[in-house]
Amino acid sequence: MNTKKVKFIYWASTLFLGLVGLAGIANILMVEELVQVNRSLGLPDYFMPFFGFVKVVGAITILAPALRRFQQAAYFGFIFYFIGATYTLMATHGGPEKWGATLLILAAAGVSYWTWQQLFQSKFNSQISQ
Repeated sequence: MNTKKVKFIYWASTLFLGLVGLAGIANILMVEELVQVNRSLGLPDYFMPFFGFVKVVGAITILAPALRRFQQAAYFGFIFYFIGATYTLMATHGGPEKWGATLLILAAAGVSYWTWQQLFQSKFNSQISQ
């Protein structure tokens, strides 16, 4: 695949992932609809602001080129978070209409990470070794 296509896929998936992460502001603000969903899953309310903060920080880290050193950790944080969210939704007997969105976000995180590796990882590794 040529670099132009990889860059397009990278930015499309990364911007989508960034928007999902920035939507964590709704968790921080404890929007009532999200509080009800959290309670239906059996999760305590005090998790919401923490999860929101983690998503917002992860989104900023992934979107900011100056934070490239921390981006791999942010990707893995998103991946673990959405694996957990998908599992929780499946475990509470939700069908694909419940966990399909988290699976889509998980796929976007995987694609964004893979294309990030293609575009930046070799440059980053050579800068560290110098």
